[in-house]
Amino acid sequence: MRPVTGVVLAGLVVVLAGIAVLTLGGGGTPDGQLTERWISDTARNNTVNHHAVGIGSDGEVIVAPVATIAADNSRLSPTSCSLNRLAPGDGGVGWQTTTPPADCFMHALTEPAIADVDGDGTTEVVAATIRNATIAYSAADGSEEFRVPLSTYGYSKPTIGNVTAASGPEIVTSDIDGHVVVAGGDGEVYWTRSLNETVWAAPAVGDIDADGQQEVVVGTNERTVALNADGSLAWTTDIAAEDLDVGQVDDEEAIEVFTASGSGVTAMDGADGGVDWTHEVRGGASLSLHAIGEAGKDGPLRVYFSEPGNIVGALDATSGEQAWSTRLGPEENTMTPAPVVGDLTGDGTAELVTVTNGGTITVLSPDSGSQLAVYQRDVPVWTFPTVADVTEDPGAEVFVIYGDGRITSLDYTEGS
Repeated sequence: MRPVTGVVLAGLVVVLAGIAVLTLGGGGTPDGQLTERWISDTARNNTVNHHAVGIGSDGEVIVAPVATIAADNSRLSPTSCSLNRLAPGDGGVGWQTTTPPADCFMHALTEPAIADVDGDGTTEVVAATIRNATIAYSAADGSEEFRVPLSTYGYSKPTIGNVTAASGPEIVTSDIDGHVVVAGGDGEVYWTRSLNETVWAAPAVGDIDADGQQEVVVGTNERTVALNADGSLAWTTDIAAEDLDVGQVDDEEAIEVFTASGSGVTAMDGADGGVDWTHEVRGGASLSLHAIGEAGKDGPLRVYFSEPGNIVGALDATSGEQAWSTRLGPEENTMTPAPVVGDLTGDGTAELVTVTNGGTITVLSPDSGSQLAVYQRDVPVWTFPTVADVTEDPGAEVFVIYGDGRITSLDYTEGS
């Protein structure tokens, strides 16, 4: 997530396609329900917390980065800025990491990646931090295991993936000034690449050009860059990528790269970075790490994005044609966090989870944009939700960090 400002006007699709109609509220009254499971006891004295909740693939480890803001650091404690492990069942805090009070500020900790990075059979929690390092903590007790040095603080979630020929996964991380680092599961740095530009988005890992080797895709405020497994340059474009996602959406072997920036949404060919299509958005667009999904069962693949003014839209992933656009609320000049695709019912089809800066969480139909369920707390939200299955019930749950540092867990029930 990165700041988005500006007055909203309807976006245009730069393809040979019609213009979708913007609907207010998605049409009709939602008859589904978002039921509050719990709200965490992690409140802070501000309303600008904006780094998302991290959840492991098995749903057992939930960790939230929470920060306090204070003009006088003497009022802060070592846990004022901390990672907090939360119990899946009730949101209770199991452990907290510590940050020196002098280093505590709103970007002190990022959304964490959660995985067994060192292959020892236990889970680590990996977050970029204000301490010029990406730090791996034990998921069991929050103790520090190792650090990967950075040149300055990190803003985006680290990515865990197998990049190099070495066995086991690597940690791919970056800092706000554009230094990209790939390290082993023990913290050993394999390579560093300096892009010297601002990096907001989490890096992506995949064989995007179908050459049999993994690449690292990094977005900056000025361009999109693909790096080979050894850190050398694969390709670069002059298209800013303040958010990005990657996915296979056509019959070609190369994987597509989707970016969002102040000018809109762009799809690029992973083979060489060539532009497939562009959807312009005045005021800028936002994407999440889970922006691509089917529109209904066996429906076409779409890319889901947001734009300022509580607007969420869907684009055909292969052509860029706009399928629908809906306004979630009346506030026309506010930023809108990116939507997230996830299966909330366990039936094999996805729903679209959206949030507004005003504190409203809405489940939309990915096919039509119609509202299926709504929940609200009167507290701002600044980042995308996290969708993960943490219970034995079918379907995933929704987790949202509100600006006050409290995390809300919600369960979705379909309407009639």
